[in-house]
Order: sequence, then structure tokens, then C-alpha cells
Amino acid sequence: MQFKQEQMEFVNQLLYPILMLKKEREEERPSSPLEEQLEGIVEEMRQMSIPLEMYKDDILYFYKDDILRLFFINLKTLLDYQSFEEYAEFLQSMDEGVIKQQLMTNIVKQDEEEAAVENKVEELLGNQFAFLDFLKNLPIDDTSRWNNFTIMSHPKKFVEDFIVLHETIKPIFKKVYAEYLPILEKSYVEFEAAIHEHPKILSEAFTGTKEIEEIDWTSDKISVVPTLLLSDFYFEDSEILLLGAKSLEVIQHVIQTRLDKQQERINVFKNLGDKTRYQIFCEIAKGTKSVKKIAEQLGITSATVSYHINELLLSNLVVQGWNKKECTQAIHTALITEVMNGLMEDSLMMNTVENEE
Repeated sequence: MQFKQEQMEFVNQLLYPILMLKKEREEERPSSPLEEQLEGIVEEMRQMSIPLEMYKDDILYFYKDDILRLFFINLKTLLDYQSFEEYAEFLQSMDEGVIKQQLMTNIVKQDEEEAAVENKVEELLGNQFAFLDFLKNLPIDDTSRWNNFTIMSHPKKFVEDFIVLHETIKPIFKKVYAEYLPILEKSYVEFEAAIHEHPKILSEAFTGTKEIEEIDWTSDKISVVPTLLLSDFYFEDSEILLLGAKSLEVIQHVIQTRLDKQQERINVFKNLGDKTRYQIFCEIAKGTKSVKKIAEQLGITSATVSYHINELLLSNLVVQGWNKKECTQAIHTALITEVMNGLMEDSLMMNTVENEE
């Protein structure tokens, strides 16, 4: 792995506004279970984005639309530059025709049915009316549609406005970056150490993600950039890794959660491994409510039934409630479903009779 320290500040300057986008999306949708468990990290990113509030509309204009954001943030291209000033000089030197062609290519790629992208780009570049018709049929909102049209009409201004935005927010970024720089540098050191000491750590965290499982982490072809996107872990073409400053913490949390869930499943199967307890569990599942009735059904003592029910309660396989004045038990169906789904995931259940047929 190569630590791209020279490009780290520049890349982070371009990525910093994405925190505003993340905040916007979090307000539109519920947090994921992982984000809820790691809410401290999520809250930290929210706090980092607060100084950007006054520039929210401009940031969302350039960053919310994938087409526009990807025009400026192509990781392979970015690693050729070591400062925003150097990159801005390149952007300003771009020919208007080149800007339009790159933007049009990104726009056309939104149409999943369009196979001949290059031919379509050439056709639309030379025909404004055809471009309007094409935009009308794209699965995007009206605001994005209008933005795409106006930008293609004034591509140089689009680039200049992006540069102005970053020059404006640069003092804010510099302050945040200076505060987090030691954390970013430490994150790479810890990540590199973890990879060497526990080479399977990522495979364990991202079970089933073929691209990550097949990566040779000792290869110098992998460029790593620690970022202010604290919990992100993003690959581009399996060569460039954007490493959140607390990604390792998140990865370790994912692994520990998986191990805890796996132990929970083991405990469930272990608990049901006792024949009498399994029979009692089945009686409860059938709706038999009283300890006495279960004892009669199975030909055992009420004390034995009570002991096993207590063990089932402790393992959360059975939940207790009250029906009028009577204490009753019921199967914890949500846990059973989770355990069975977990078994399928753990074993990857590919080699089954059904699949063989």
C-alpha cells in the first residue's frame, strides 16, 4: 500500500463538502443500524459540516448530482495533483469543448438502455433540441434536468463557479483539516498495522464482497488516502482506497458485531440441543401455556419444565408475559428468524439439494 500523504490535503479539500451531502441525506432517511451503533462518529461528521451551512445551496448544486460531482472528483485524476491551486489551473485551462464532452458523457451514461455512448454523445453535442428531448426522458428530477441544460450552455462558468466555491470555503477547511491531520495520519498507520497483523480483517468485515476478498494488501499498486469522511471505506477500481479516519474502528465494530451474533446463534443451537428442552420449546410454540399442561404432555415433572423454561428465558428463545393474572410464555419468533437467516449467511448455503438440482 502507498500512503498518498502529498495529495492528502488536496483530496480532502475536495471531499470535505460531501459531509454536507451526508447530512442532507441523513435528514431525508433513517440512519442505518450500523450508523445508530456508531452514532458518535456520525455526530462528529455532522459537527464538521456545520461551518459549511451558509454555503449549503452551492455545495449541494455541485455535489448532490453524481454527474456534476464525478466531473470534478475522479480519484485517478486527482492523484496527479498536489494542491487545489494546481488542480484549479488545470480546470481553467480545459477547452470548452472538452468540458462539454466529458459532462455529456456522464449525462448519457445515466440512460441504462443507451449502449453506444460515444455515438450518442456526438449526436447530442451537435443538436440542442435532441439534447432537450434526451433530458426529458432521463429518470432524474426537474432541478437536475435544468441544471444539466444550463451547465451545458455555459460550461466554462460552471468550472469557474466550482473553483470560486472552493476558494471561499478554503479557510473553513484549513481549520478543520489542521485539527484532524494527526488523526488522519494515525489512521493510516493503524490500518496498515492491522492489515499486516490480521490480513483477513477486511474479508471478515466484508464477507461475500468478492472484490475486497481478492485484494492483495501488500501490493504497492494500492493508493490509500485517509479522509475526513470518518467512517467511509471506498475503493475505485480496487486501486485507490479512501480511508475514513475511523474506518478501522468501524471495521472492527462490524467484525465484533458479527462474532457476537454468531455466538448468539451458537448459544441458541446449544440451548436447543437438550432433547427435553427442545420438546418444551415445541410445546410452547404450539400454544401450550401452563407448566402443568406441558409436564403432562411430556410425562415429566413440573419442576423440570420450570427449570428448562427458565433456561429458554435466559437465552431469549422464549419471552414471558401476563395473560390476566396468569404468567405465560411465547416463542421469540424474531430471534428465531434472525438466527436462521444468520445460519444461511454464515454457511453461505450454496451447496444445497435444491441448487444441485
